[in-house]
Amino acid sequence: FFKSSLKKKLKEDAELIMEILAIGENWDATADKQIDAFERLCQVDHKKEKMLVFTQFADTAFYLEKELKRRGVKDLVCVTGDTDNPTEVAHRFSPKSNEAKLKDSEIRVLITTDVLSEGQNLQDGHIIVNFDLPWALIRLIQRAGRVDRIGQQAEEIYCYSFLPADGVETII
Repeated sequence: FFKSSLKKKLKEDAELIMEILAIGENWDATADKQIDAFERLCQVDHKKEKMLVFTQFADTAFYLEKELKRRGVKDLVCVTGDTDNPTEVAHRFSPKSNEAKLKDSEIRVLITTDVLSEGQNLQDGHIIVNFDLPWALIRLIQRAGRVDRIGQQAEEIYCYSFLPADGVETII
């Protein structure tokens, strides 16, 4: 069904994908400088404050959750598009602004994809972390808007953005 040139290109693509998978196969999270910096934010710089952490991809969210829990970060939850009730989790992070009665414990660090970037009151926290940069930079403003809104009690809102290790210029 395929031209031989398409078959050749598909085979080349498959080989490249296998090379990429081989590179990641021996990934050592203990050598991940971004995770180290993120852990410092959670355990040193803002060890008692609520943090709302955004990432583009569910796999990244799960990786962050796994690594931070392994490193001892407490009261941490991850929410993605596959989460049954993201609003319930948002209320656990921000019970005051949502006037929510909690069934479960309050959350201090909430890692999420953009599933919580719209239509949620999360202003019990005042720290936003963009673990990766979204393609549409307007998303950064939208994410910050989850905490920078009426009812925010903090004097200052902190927004941290992690840049790719190779630098934005290289990627672009």
